[in-house]
Amino acid sequence: MIELEYKSDFLEVSYDSENSWVISKWTANTSYLTVDQYKREIHALVKAFANHQPLAGNLSLAQNFNFIVDPELQEWVMKQFEGYFPTSSATIVAAEFVSQLSIEQTLQSLDGALRYFDNEPEAREWLLDQAKAS
Repeated sequence: MIELEYKSDFLEVSYDSENSWVISKWTANTSYLTVDQYKREIHALVKAFANHQPLAGNLSLAQNFNFIVDPELQEWVMKQFEGYFPTSSATIVAAEFVSQLSIEQTLQSLDGALRYFDNEPEAREWLLDQAKAS
């Protein structure tokens, strides 16, 4: 069962209890995000990880993510997720190159399996395979 945890103009966060993963879906409105708003969105996402401690992973639907995360903010994001990020994370790539690059740079220091996909079914299948393997 998928339960909506948080919704704003920029981000929707759900928890899939059947698969034990957090799903984050960024909207095209991220083009208008400010740094402070982005931080609020990250706090909402971290709260979902803290509340559920998903065993199977994270599914990040970032194909509409249009916000550029600078290096200082990337470091801040990683500190927020310390101790909460699951061992597997599948990310649907952002269509805009610079936004995608900033996502990759933000996540590069994570421990665990991290893969990028261009479609959701492949990402879900990979997460399920990761869960079976562990």
